[in-house]
Amino acid sequence: MKTRMLALLTVLGLVVAACGGSTAESPSASVDAGKGDYKACLALDVGGIGDKSFNDSAYEGLLQAEAAGYDTQYSEAKTGADYAANIQLLIDEGCKSLIVVGFSQGEAVVAATKANPDIAFAHVDSTWPDAAIPANFTGLDFQIDEASMLAGYLAATISESKKLGAFGGQPFAGVTRFMDGWLAGANYYAEETGTAVDVLGGWDAVGQTGGTFAPSDNPWGNKEFGKTAAEQFMSQGADVVHPVAGQTGEGTYEAMLAAGKYSVGVDADQCLTLPDYCGTLLTSAMKLIGPVTFATIEKNYGGDLGGENLTGTLANGGVGIAPLNRTEALWTATFGSLVTADVIAKVDALKAKIISGEVKVSDYFTSK
Repeated sequence: MKTRMLALLTVLGLVVAACGGSTAESPSASVDAGKGDYKACLALDVGGIGDKSFNDSAYEGLLQAEAAGYDTQYSEAKTGADYAANIQLLIDEGCKSLIVVGFSQGEAVVAATKANPDIAFAHVDSTWPDAAIPANFTGLDFQIDEASMLAGYLAATISESKKLGAFGGQPFAGVTRFMDGWLAGANYYAEETGTAVDVLGGWDAVGQTGGTFAPSDNPWGNKEFGKTAAEQFMSQGADVVHPVAGQTGEGTYEAMLAAGKYSVGVDADQCLTLPDYCGTLLTSAMKLIGPVTFATIEKNYGGDLGGENLTGTLANGGVGIAPLNRTEALWTATFGSLVTADVIAKVDALKAKIISGEVKVSDYFTSK
Protein backbone atom coordinates (compact mmCIF):
# COMPACT_ATOMS: atom_id res chain seq x y z
CA MET A 1 0.00 0.00 0.00
CA LYS A 2 1.28 3.44 -0.88
CA THR A 3 1.22 5.93 1.96
CA ARG A 4 1.14 9.21 0.06
CA MET A 5 -1.22 11.16 2.31
CA LEU A 6 1.66 13.53 3.01
CA ALA A 7 1.64 14.55 -0.64
CA LEU A 8 -2.09 15.23 -0.49
CA LEU A 9 -1.74 17.34 2.62
CA THR A 10 1.17 19.25 1.07
CA VAL A 11 -0.97 20.02 -1.96
CA LEU A 12 -3.74 21.15 0.36
CA GLY A 13 -1.36 23.47 2.21
CA LEU A 14 -0.26 25.05 -1.04
CA VAL A 15 -3.87 25.56 -2.08
CA VAL A 16 -4.75 27.27 1.20
CA ALA A 17 -1.66 29.47 0.99
CA ALA A 18 -2.50 30.46 -2.57
CA CYS A 19 -6.01 31.39 -1.51
CA GLY A 20 -4.80 33.53 1.37
CA GLY A 21 -6.20 31.13 3.94
CA SER A 22 -9.71 31.23 2.49
CA THR A 23 -12.38 28.92 3.89
CA ALA A 24 -15.68 27.53 2.70
CA GLU A 25 -17.38 30.60 4.13
CA SER A 26 -14.89 32.99 2.48
CA PRO A 27 -14.04 31.79 -1.03
CA SER A 28 -10.94 32.95 -2.86
CA ALA A 29 -11.26 35.82 -5.31
CA SER A 30 -9.09 34.00 -7.85
CA VAL A 31 -10.88 30.82 -8.90
CA ASP A 32 -9.98 28.49 -11.78
CA ALA A 33 -12.93 29.00 -14.11
CA GLY A 34 -12.74 25.39 -15.26
CA LYS A 35 -13.72 24.16 -11.82
CA GLY A 36 -17.23 25.46 -12.34
CA ASP A 37 -17.72 22.81 -15.02
CA TYR A 38 -16.32 20.05 -12.81
CA LYS A 39 -18.82 18.45 -10.44
CA ALA A 40 -17.42 17.08 -7.18
CA CYS A 41 -19.77 14.98 -5.10
CA LEU A 42 -20.10 13.31 -1.73
CA ALA A 43 -22.17 10.23 -0.82
CA LEU A 44 -22.64 10.48 2.94
CA ASP A 45 -23.28 7.55 5.25
CA VAL A 46 -26.20 7.12 7.64
CA GLY A 47 -26.30 10.04 10.06
CA GLY A 48 -25.56 12.52 7.29
CA ILE A 49 -24.98 16.20 7.81
CA GLY A 50 -25.26 17.14 11.46
CA ASP A 51 -23.59 14.05 12.93
CA LYS A 52 -20.77 16.24 14.33
CA SER A 53 -18.43 13.43 13.36
CA PHE A 54 -17.18 11.73 10.18
CA ASN A 55 -20.01 12.81 7.83
CA ASP A 56 -19.70 16.43 8.89
CA SER A 57 -15.92 16.25 8.54
CA ALA A 58 -16.21 15.06 4.94
CA TYR A 59 -18.87 17.69 4.21
CA GLU A 60 -16.45 20.40 5.35
CA GLY A 61 -14.16 19.25 2.55
CA LEU A 62 -16.99 19.51 0.04
CA LEU A 63 -17.78 23.03 1.25
CA GLN A 64 -14.15 23.93 0.74
CA ALA A 65 -14.39 22.57 -2.80
CA GLU A 66 -17.50 24.70 -3.40
CA ALA A 67 -15.64 27.76 -2.12
CA ALA A 68 -12.80 26.97 -4.53
CA GLY A 69 -15.22 27.15 -7.45
CA TYR A 70 -16.27 23.56 -8.01
CA ASP A 71 -19.83 22.54 -8.81
CA THR A 72 -20.83 20.31 -5.87
CA GLN A 73 -23.59 17.96 -4.82
CA TYR A 74 -24.14 15.42 -2.06
CA SER A 75 -26.49 12.65 -0.98
CA GLU A 76 -27.35 11.36 2.49
CA ALA A 77 -28.18 7.75 3.31
CA LYS A 78 -31.09 7.17 5.66
CA THR A 79 -30.41 3.42 5.84
CA GLY A 80 -27.96 0.97 4.30
CA ALA A 81 -30.51 0.25 1.60
CA ASP A 82 -29.84 3.72 0.15
CA TYR A 83 -26.14 3.27 -0.61
CA ALA A 84 -26.20 2.04 -4.21
CA ALA A 85 -29.12 4.26 -5.23
CA ASN A 86 -27.49 7.38 -3.77
CA ILE A 87 -24.23 6.72 -5.60
CA GLN A 88 -26.10 6.11 -8.86
CA LEU A 89 -28.05 9.35 -8.35
CA LEU A 90 -24.80 11.30 -8.15
CA ILE A 91 -23.44 9.51 -11.22
CA ASP A 92 -26.59 10.42 -13.14
CA GLU A 93 -26.16 14.04 -12.05
CA GLY A 94 -22.79 14.19 -13.81
CA CYS A 95 -20.35 13.87 -10.90
CA LYS A 96 -16.76 13.54 -12.07
CA SER A 97 -15.20 13.10 -8.61
CA LEU A 98 -17.34 11.06 -6.23
CA ILE A 99 -16.20 10.50 -2.66
CA VAL A 100 -18.09 7.88 -0.68
CA VAL A 101 -18.04 8.09 3.12
CA GLY A 102 -18.08 5.11 5.44
CA PHE A 103 -16.84 1.52 5.44
CA SER A 104 -20.38 0.15 5.16
CA GLN A 105 -20.71 1.48 1.61
CA GLY A 106 -17.92 -0.78 0.35
CA GLU A 107 -19.98 -3.10 -1.83
CA ALA A 108 -21.78 -0.19 -3.51
CA VAL A 109 -18.65 1.83 -4.24
CA VAL A 110 -16.75 -1.17 -5.63
CA ALA A 111 -19.58 -1.92 -8.06
CA ALA A 112 -19.85 1.74 -9.12
CA THR A 113 -16.09 2.07 -9.63
CA LYS A 114 -16.00 -0.96 -11.92
CA ALA A 115 -19.03 0.20 -13.91
CA ASN A 116 -17.85 3.79 -14.42
CA PRO A 117 -14.13 3.89 -15.33
CA ASP A 118 -14.26 7.55 -16.40
CA ILE A 119 -15.43 8.77 -12.98
CA ALA A 120 -12.96 9.20 -10.11
CA PHE A 121 -14.17 7.41 -6.99
CA ALA A 122 -12.72 7.61 -3.49
CA HIS A 123 -13.78 5.75 -0.37
CA VAL A 124 -13.31 7.25 3.09
CA ASP A 125 -12.38 4.67 5.74
CA SER A 126 -11.57 1.90 3.31
CA THR A 127 -9.16 0.62 0.68
CA TRP A 128 -9.65 -1.42 -2.48
CA PRO A 129 -10.34 -5.05 -1.48
CA ASP A 130 -7.55 -6.61 -3.55
CA ALA A 131 -4.13 -5.72 -4.96
CA ALA A 132 -5.33 -4.64 -8.41
CA ILE A 133 -6.54 -1.12 -7.62
CA PRO A 134 -8.56 0.42 -10.48
CA ALA A 135 -7.09 3.54 -12.09
CA ASN A 136 -10.21 5.48 -11.06
CA PHE A 137 -10.24 4.57 -7.35
CA THR A 138 -8.54 6.14 -4.33
CA GLY A 139 -8.77 4.45 -0.96
CA LEU A 140 -8.69 6.97 1.91
CA ASP A 141 -7.69 5.02 5.00
CA PHE A 142 -6.64 6.29 8.42
CA GLN A 143 -4.30 4.61 10.89
CA ILE A 144 -6.47 5.98 13.68
CA ASP A 145 -5.20 3.44 16.21
CA GLU A 146 -2.05 5.59 16.45
CA ALA A 147 -4.06 8.63 17.54
CA SER A 148 -6.35 6.68 19.83
CA MET A 149 -3.30 5.14 21.52
CA LEU A 150 -2.32 8.67 22.50
CA ALA A 151 -5.88 9.29 23.72
CA GLY A 152 -5.92 6.06 25.72
CA TYR A 153 -2.57 6.86 27.28
CA LEU A 154 -3.75 10.35 28.19
CA ALA A 155 -7.00 9.00 29.62
CA ALA A 156 -5.14 6.47 31.77
CA THR A 157 -2.83 9.23 32.98
CA ILE A 158 -5.60 11.51 34.25
CA SER A 159 -7.99 8.75 35.40
CA GLU A 160 -8.41 8.44 39.15
CA SER A 161 -10.01 4.99 39.08
CA LYS A 162 -7.68 3.63 36.36
CA LYS A 163 -10.76 2.18 34.70
CA LEU A 164 -11.60 3.22 31.14
CA GLY A 165 -14.55 2.32 28.92
CA ALA A 166 -15.00 2.10 25.16
CA PHE A 167 -17.72 0.97 22.78
CA GLY A 168 -18.37 1.15 19.05
CA GLY A 169 -21.17 1.62 16.56
CA GLN A 170 -20.47 -1.44 14.42
CA PRO A 171 -17.58 -3.93 14.44
CA PHE A 172 -15.65 -2.89 11.34
CA ALA A 173 -12.10 -1.60 11.00
CA GLY A 174 -13.01 2.09 10.87
CA VAL A 175 -14.40 1.64 14.40
CA THR A 176 -12.35 -1.11 15.98
CA ARG A 177 -9.02 0.57 15.21
CA PHE A 178 -10.04 3.27 17.67
CA MET A 179 -10.65 0.55 20.24
CA ASP A 180 -7.33 -1.12 19.40
CA GLY A 181 -5.45 2.08 20.10
CA TRP A 182 -7.46 2.91 23.22
CA LEU A 183 -6.50 -0.45 24.72
CA ALA A 184 -2.88 -0.10 23.60
CA GLY A 185 -2.58 3.34 25.19
CA ALA A 186 -3.86 2.05 28.51
CA ASN A 187 -1.46 -0.90 28.38
CA TYR A 188 1.46 1.37 27.51
CA TYR A 189 0.66 3.55 30.52
CA ALA A 190 0.48 0.45 32.73
CA GLU A 191 3.88 -0.74 31.52
CA GLU A 192 5.45 2.70 31.89
CA THR A 193 4.15 3.35 35.41
CA GLY A 194 3.59 -0.11 36.87
CA THR A 195 -0.02 0.85 37.58
CA ALA A 196 -2.68 -1.52 36.24
CA VAL A 197 -5.42 -0.07 34.05
CA ASP A 198 -8.70 -1.86 33.41
CA VAL A 199 -10.29 -1.27 30.00
CA LEU A 200 -14.00 -2.08 30.12
CA GLY A 201 -16.11 -3.07 27.15
CA GLY A 202 -14.68 -6.50 26.36
CA TRP A 203 -12.75 -5.70 23.17
CA ASP A 204 -10.03 -8.24 22.32
CA ALA A 205 -7.59 -6.43 20.02
CA VAL A 206 -5.51 -9.54 19.38
CA GLY A 207 -8.41 -11.69 18.24
CA GLN A 208 -10.46 -8.76 16.94
CA THR A 209 -13.45 -10.15 18.79
CA GLY A 210 -15.80 -9.26 21.61
CA GLY A 211 -16.46 -5.63 22.41
CA THR A 212 -19.54 -3.58 23.17
CA PHE A 213 -21.46 -2.22 20.17
CA ALA A 214 -24.64 -0.26 19.61
CA PRO A 215 -27.75 -2.05 18.35
CA SER A 216 -27.39 -2.74 14.63
CA ASP A 217 -30.69 -1.09 13.70
CA ASN A 218 -29.38 2.34 14.74
CA PRO A 219 -25.65 2.26 15.49
CA TRP A 220 -24.83 5.90 14.73
CA GLY A 221 -27.78 7.88 16.09
CA ASN A 222 -28.80 6.01 19.23
CA LYS A 223 -28.11 8.59 21.94
CA GLU A 224 -30.08 6.60 24.50
CA PHE A 225 -27.75 3.62 24.05
CA GLY A 226 -24.76 5.95 24.35
CA LYS A 227 -26.11 7.23 27.66
CA THR A 228 -26.91 3.76 28.96
CA ALA A 229 -23.48 2.40 27.97
CA ALA A 230 -21.77 5.27 29.80
CA GLU A 231 -23.86 4.69 32.91
CA GLN A 232 -22.99 1.00 32.86
CA PHE A 233 -19.28 1.74 32.51
CA MET A 234 -19.47 4.25 35.36
CA SER A 235 -21.27 1.69 37.54
CA GLN A 236 -18.16 -0.49 37.07
CA GLY A 237 -15.88 2.36 38.10
CA ALA A 238 -14.91 3.91 34.76
CA ASP A 239 -14.22 7.64 34.83
CA VAL A 240 -13.22 8.09 31.16
CA VAL A 241 -15.27 6.66 28.26
CA HIS A 242 -14.52 6.68 24.53
CA PRO A 243 -17.59 6.17 22.29
CA VAL A 244 -16.83 5.38 18.65
CA ALA A 245 -20.34 5.61 17.27
CA GLY A 246 -21.13 8.96 15.69
CA GLN A 247 -24.12 10.73 17.25
CA THR A 248 -24.64 7.80 19.62
CA GLY A 249 -21.67 9.19 21.51
CA GLU A 250 -23.57 12.37 22.35
CA GLY A 251 -25.57 10.33 24.85
CA THR A 252 -22.28 9.27 26.42
CA TYR A 253 -21.04 12.84 26.67
CA GLU A 254 -24.31 13.91 28.28
CA ALA A 255 -24.08 11.18 30.92
CA MET A 256 -20.38 11.71 31.65
CA LEU A 257 -20.79 15.48 31.91
CA ALA A 258 -23.70 15.13 34.30
CA ALA A 259 -21.63 12.79 36.48
CA GLY A 260 -18.54 15.02 36.44
CA LYS A 261 -16.58 12.36 34.53
CA TYR A 262 -14.60 12.46 31.31
CA SER A 263 -14.99 11.48 27.65
CA VAL A 264 -12.88 11.23 24.51
CA GLY A 265 -14.40 12.32 21.21
CA VAL A 266 -14.20 10.69 17.82
CA ASP A 267 -13.23 11.69 14.26
CA ALA A 268 -13.37 15.49 14.72
CA ASP A 269 -12.38 17.91 17.49
CA GLN A 270 -15.68 17.52 19.27
CA CYS A 271 -14.95 20.24 21.78
CA LEU A 272 -15.46 22.48 18.75
CA THR A 273 -18.29 20.61 17.02
CA LEU A 274 -20.14 19.93 20.31
CA PRO A 275 -19.11 22.88 22.50
CA ASP A 276 -21.79 22.19 25.12
CA TYR A 277 -19.88 19.02 26.00
CA CYS A 278 -16.43 20.62 26.07
CA GLY A 279 -16.39 20.28 29.86
CA THR A 280 -16.28 16.47 29.58
CA LEU A 281 -14.20 16.10 26.40
CA LEU A 282 -10.62 15.47 27.46
CA THR A 283 -9.55 15.25 23.80
CA SER A 284 -10.70 13.64 20.55
CA ALA A 285 -9.03 11.03 18.35
CA MET A 286 -9.27 12.68 14.93
CA LYS A 287 -9.12 11.81 11.26
CA LEU A 288 -8.33 14.70 8.93
CA ILE A 289 -11.26 13.75 6.68
CA GLY A 290 -12.26 17.24 5.56
CA PRO A 291 -8.88 18.38 4.23
CA VAL A 292 -8.27 14.98 2.66
CA THR A 293 -11.67 15.10 0.94
CA PHE A 294 -10.85 18.47 -0.60
CA ALA A 295 -7.31 17.42 -1.54
CA THR A 296 -8.69 14.31 -3.26
CA ILE A 297 -11.07 16.45 -5.32
CA GLU A 298 -8.14 18.67 -6.27
CA LYS A 299 -6.03 15.74 -7.42
CA ASN A 300 -8.95 14.27 -9.39
CA TYR A 301 -9.50 17.60 -11.12
CA GLY A 302 -5.81 17.70 -11.97
CA GLY A 303 -6.14 14.39 -13.83
CA ASP A 304 -5.12 11.91 -11.13
CA LEU A 305 -8.18 9.67 -10.89
CA GLY A 306 -6.69 7.17 -8.47
CA GLY A 307 -5.06 3.77 -8.69
CA GLU A 308 -3.88 3.97 -5.10
CA ASN A 309 -4.72 3.57 -1.45
CA LEU A 310 -3.65 6.47 0.78
CA THR A 311 -3.19 6.17 4.53
CA GLY A 312 -3.23 8.97 7.10
CA THR A 313 -0.85 8.49 10.02
CA LEU A 314 0.62 10.48 12.88
CA ALA A 315 3.75 10.91 10.80
CA ASN A 316 2.02 12.55 7.84
CA GLY A 317 -0.60 14.42 9.87
CA GLY A 318 -3.57 12.41 8.63
CA VAL A 319 -4.58 11.50 12.19
CA GLY A 320 -4.01 13.08 15.58
CA ILE A 321 -5.63 14.13 18.82
CA ALA A 322 -7.33 17.43 19.60
CA PRO A 323 -5.15 20.13 21.19
CA LEU A 324 -4.23 19.81 24.86
CA ASN A 325 -3.45 23.48 25.37
CA ARG A 326 -7.04 24.65 25.00
CA THR A 327 -8.38 27.93 26.31
CA GLU A 328 -12.15 27.28 26.32
CA ALA A 329 -13.51 28.07 29.77
CA LEU A 330 -15.51 24.84 30.03
CA TRP A 331 -12.46 22.75 29.16
CA THR A 332 -9.97 24.57 31.39
CA ALA A 333 -12.37 24.43 34.34
CA THR A 334 -12.34 20.63 34.12
CA PHE A 335 -8.93 19.77 32.72
CA GLY A 336 -6.71 22.77 33.39
CA SER A 337 -5.27 21.18 36.55
CA LEU A 338 -5.19 17.64 35.10
CA VAL A 339 -3.55 18.15 31.72
CA THR A 340 -0.32 19.70 32.94
CA ALA A 341 2.79 20.57 30.96
CA ASP A 342 4.34 17.33 32.21
CA VAL A 343 1.38 15.29 30.98
CA ILE A 344 1.49 16.98 27.57
CA ALA A 345 5.22 16.30 27.34
CA LYS A 346 4.63 12.59 28.03
CA VAL A 347 1.94 12.39 25.34
CA ASP A 348 4.28 14.14 22.90
CA ALA A 349 7.05 11.69 23.78
CA LEU A 350 4.79 8.74 23.01
CA LYS A 351 3.74 10.36 19.74
CA ALA A 352 7.40 10.73 18.74
CA LYS A 353 8.04 7.06 19.53
CA ILE A 354 5.07 5.93 17.43
CA ILE A 355 6.22 8.08 14.51
CA SER A 356 9.79 6.78 14.73
CA GLY A 357 8.62 3.17 14.95
CA GLU A 358 10.09 2.66 18.41
CA VAL A 359 6.56 1.98 19.67
CA LYS A 360 4.14 -0.13 17.62
CA VAL A 361 0.48 -0.01 18.58
CA SER A 362 0.00 -3.76 18.05
CA ASP A 363 2.73 -4.54 20.58
CA TYR A 364 0.42 -3.22 23.30
CA PHE A 365 -2.78 -5.09 22.46
CA THR A 366 -2.21 -7.02 25.68
CA SER A 367 -0.69 -5.95 28.96
CA LYS A 368 2.93 -6.91 29.65
